[in-house]
Amino acid sequence: MRVYNLNGKKVAKGKLLLTTETMLTLSKNNETINISIDSIGSIKTKRTVGNNILIGSSIGAATTIILSTSMGESFIEGYAGIGTLVSTGTGAGIGLITSIFKNSKTFQINGDLVQWEAFRARLADPSE
Repeated sequence: MRVYNLNGKKVAKGKLLLTTETMLTLSKNNETINISIDSIGSIKTKRTVGNNILIGSSIGAATTIILSTSMGESFIEGYAGIGTLVSTGTGAGIGLITSIFKNSKTFQINGDLVQWEAFRARLADPSE
């Protein structure tokens, strides 16, 4: 979960621990982060699109490097660089495509207790 202030700047990220009528509590690296509702502009769920692209391209590059080292020196000299670029691009493309289906959500709070309560109700019943 990523929390943005009223100006749209990211102020915190972590896993949701607790919500109260006036506070949001996140956990990150065994630390708790408390955020007052009147300072929250929006809340976004799941990871960013860039995260999917980075993971996809890393897997593509690593796969080519592993395969090229197992195929011998002549392959490495001729095609490993091109193969790494192609597989990195392919992995990034796959990461971009998977981000379309990850179903992340943005909740506008804007320091409003009514919108905050609607968000809390949505957490309690995600089928809405």
